[in-house]
Amino acid sequence: KEYKIKKLIAFQLFSSFSPLIFHLENMNPNLKLFFCLLFTLCSVNQCRNVAEAQKADLITSACDSTLYKDLCKQTLQSDKESSKATDIGVLAKVALQHALSQAKQIQGQLSKQNDKSVAFKDCNENYNGASERLKESVTSFQSKKYGDVLTWVSAAMSNSDSCENGLKEMGKASPILSLSTTFSQLCSIVLALTNKLAGH
Repeated sequence: KEYKIKKLIAFQLFSSFSPLIFHLENMNPNLKLFFCLLFTLCSVNQCRNVAEAQKADLITSACDSTLYKDLCKQTLQSDKESSKATDIGVLAKVALQHALSQAKQIQGQLSKQNDKSVAFKDCNENYNGASERLKESVTSFQSKKYGDVLTWVSAAMSNSDSCENGLKEMGKASPILSLSTTFSQLCSIVLALTNKLAGH
């Protein structure tokens, strides 16, 4: 596919500049140099545009396999590492790092709560556990142990659910509901992308 795209670019460039090319012999040296430089610059820009389009297509294609397409695209497109991605593995790793960052943000919010009830104590423990499981996921990901990644991320999601369920059972309003919803969605995105890597 990439080879065909490059051939198409070359053809388009040649078609655009062919009238000039046939007249180069009659031009003075300065004009020849100018048009040669112009042709080279346009070639570089065309190739860069194609590369950027391919990366955008990779993100779109990857996110189409998830339940939360908009969040997936927003997360990956905002990350510099994703812009360098040439395969879905990089995107899955980026999503995992964002899930871990979200867990840490939730821990920060929980630490600010004045409520010292059992429900909030359990939430703190749950998100400490979630963070540890996601750290394990990062290690497993680096070793390409995708089955372990799926296990750890699923466990982190369960930790988050336990926190919210505990608050409900105790009749407590959740100060982290929005954050925890995003956390669960990010974990879901990681699972979907990792499933593709694992060939499931």
